[in-house]
Amino acid sequence: MTTTPPELLTRVGRRLRVGLVGGGLDSVIGETHQMALRVDGLFELVAGAMSIDPDVARASARAALIDESRSYRDYREMAQAEAERDDGIDLVVIATPPRTHFEIASTFLAGGINVLCEKPLARTVAEARRLVDAVQRSGLVFALNHCFTGYPVVRHARDAVAAGVIGRVTMVEMDFPSGDVDLAREPADPARRHWRFRPESMGRAGILGELGTHAHHLAEYVTGDRVTTVAATMHTFAAGREVYDNAYLTLGLSGGAVGRIWTSYVAIGNEHGLAFRIYGDEGGLLWRQEDPERLWLQRAGQAPTLLTKGGAGQSAAALGSSRFRPGHPEGYLLAFANIYRDLGLSLLAALAGDDPAPYRRSLPGVRDGLATLHLYEAAERSHDAGGTVEVVGQE
Repeated sequence: MTTTPPELLTRVGRRLRVGLVGGGLDSVIGETHQMALRVDGLFELVAGAMSIDPDVARASARAALIDESRSYRDYREMAQAEAERDDGIDLVVIATPPRTHFEIASTFLAGGINVLCEKPLARTVAEARRLVDAVQRSGLVFALNHCFTGYPVVRHARDAVAAGVIGRVTMVEMDFPSGDVDLAREPADPARRHWRFRPESMGRAGILGELGTHAHHLAEYVTGDRVTTVAATMHTFAAGREVYDNAYLTLGLSGGAVGRIWTSYVAIGNEHGLAFRIYGDEGGLLWRQEDPERLWLQRAGQAPTLLTKGGAGQSAAALGSSRFRPGHPEGYLLAFANIYRDLGLSLLAALAGDDPAPYRRSLPGVRDGLATLHLYEAAERSHDAGGTVEVVGQE
């Protein structure tokens, strides 16, 4: 990538205009999106349908300095109005519960508007396939917010595996066990239950879409292989809970490796828990999201090597994702912002008449979301049948 963000902005002559669906003052992730999209100065938030509660939606728009005329009652009204404006949005960000992703994304794609969607992509494989088809027909950009792939050392890990640094990948260990008390316990009043613990949202195995999706995507992102088989065992530990809150998945990957995913809401005392250990026949790579700027490389007969963000030996993709010098922490927000930067540079390059492809190399897309839904449905079949099943439809 030789064109800098300021150069692209100068050539295009404006920032990219963004609209936000969900992500209002009552949202868990909305504030993070609003901070991340502003980091590099590529975007301006100009429109929103930010809550299903009209009062919260209006208050959220005012807090974001969105003009009252572009604070919408619902996403359908927003998609139509913005598509008809000469200064309409270039991108919609979908930060709503998963059961709504398909309808919202489809509506904006039909209006000619690019999409950044929270994960999981949709509720079912059928919905995900329809979104893949819609994106292909539209020629638009559809990005999926797998924010942990924005960490520079995670990008270095992918490049290291592709370069054969650890040899042929043989084992993949992915963990995402959280144990915050708000996740590990059901509220006394079931009406106050979060949507992720309601079976109507994503089914009984919603944990695979909420937490498992990150572990699954990281496994495929770093190794470059697809998960092809799964044997799943899922449990419910929290009293009164109607969905699974712990899952063990044993995996087979397309390159011949075997692996496991452990994801949980009830690993009491854990804060976040996302981590990977990826082993090849010549070495291994270890990373933890709670120590996100350090990647350990292990080789037989050698002392472990610590690779740090921005440090010596980092791949070009890793260095290009680092904003500060070595020793200056960046952390979660700037990893999140790297998704926005990749997406923004891609859209600006297209507007400037440049090739957008180099900016999309690290950007998770609609097919990654489809892959997770295939795993999700296969894991449910495996759990019910008590055996290993094929993850069909992988591309």
